[in-house]
Order: sequence, then C-alpha cells, then structure tokens
Amino acid sequence: MRIALTQSEGRLEGLQERLEAMGLEVLRFPLVQTQTLPADLAPLDDCRWWLFTSVAAVRAVLELRGSLPGRALGAVGRATQQALEEAGGRVDLVAPEETAESLAEAFLALRPFGFVGLPQGNRARPVLAQRLREAGYVVRSVVVYQTQTLPWPSDGPVPELVLLTSPTGVEALPEAVGRKVHLLALGPTTAAALSERGFPHTVVPRPSVEAVLETVRYIRGELCSI
Repeated sequence: MRIALTQSEGRLEGLQERLEAMGLEVLRFPLVQTQTLPADLAPLDDCRWWLFTSVAAVRAVLELRGSLPGRALGAVGRATQQALEEAGGRVDLVAPEETAESLAEAFLALRPFGFVGLPQGNRARPVLAQRLREAGYVVRSVVVYQTQTLPWPSDGPVPELVLLTSPTGVEALPEAVGRKVHLLALGPTTAAALSERGFPHTVVPRPSVEAVLETVRYIRGELCSI
C-alpha cells in the first residue's frame, strides 16, 4: 500500500520511518512551501515571550536576524522546539499537540507575565492571538513568511492513501486525485476544508504521529477485509 505525505518539512517528524516500518511505501508529495518575507521584527522587541507555531516561523525569524537568546520561547510540537534549540534558544513551553489551540492552553495554564510576540505566516489562524487577548495579554503579531501551494506531481505513482495536514494543502489537491484516493485529514480545520470541496475523508483525531499511525492501521484493516 502506498501513502502520500503532503506536509511541509519539519511537520510530523519520524512519521515516514514509522510508516515504512509498517510495510507501507511512502511517497513525498509536498503541496505547501514557505518563503520568508522582508518583515520588520521591531514590534516584537519588547515582548518577553515569543510563541512559534511552526518550524517555518523559526527559520524566517533567523533569516530576519531575530535574536532568540534571553527570551522566553514557546513551541508547537517537538520539531519546532528542536529548531529553536538548534538556533540557541531556550524553550520554556512546548504544546503537547501540534495546534495553536494546544499552545494557547499550555501558555494560559502557566499564567506567565509579559507581552507576547507571535512571528507567523500569512495564513496563520487567529485562534492563538484571540485566546491570549481574551485572557488579557498584549499580543503583537508579525507576518514573517508566506505559504504557497505546490502542484501535485503529474508523473508520480498513484497512492491509495493521501495525508493532508492543512487547508492550504487541501487547496492544492487536484479534483481527480481527491475523488479516487482515500484522504486522511489531520485535525478539524483540514477536515472542514475537505468537506467544503466535497471530498470524502477520514479524520485523524489528533495532530500527532501516533494518531496518524493508528488511523492508517484502521484503514488498512478495513481495505484488506473488502
């Protein structure tokens, strides 16, 4: 059985190796790429906390010569944490799930003080900033990178399963592909985007490697029983 992984580099670290260990052929068909923008980081200078929701945001801040040491840093997931630490930052908070909601909940549970800076992409959902502002925090957001779609490879092998991890990836999915393969949606926002396009899909309940593996095991069992 073939499965196509469409997420950008840095998301769901270790998933490919785990799927291959299960006997699946893994295809890498990234449908999303990011590009650093010429942003001004000055609005974040007096923010005690910088919260990162992607590896792309970390890379963009570094390319823009942002300084991480001496700041309190929060990260979504292990890959973002690792990117911050490799850049010399000390990560004080890691969200248990790879979602903005999880990072907001973890941050508010700490009840830290200080302004909050959010280096983010042009398609970032507003949920993190909204929740922090509702809790009384001063939040300053700077768009440091843009997300663009990539075309589906026209000459690649056809997979039985396709994992989609963001609404942007759903946007790039060709109609013909979406109608003839089994689609896996990572989380509710990706599932909603697939529903809007009328694509049947199975929802991966949590944005984690283990949840993807559990869903693939279930689907593989269902297909083998037909």
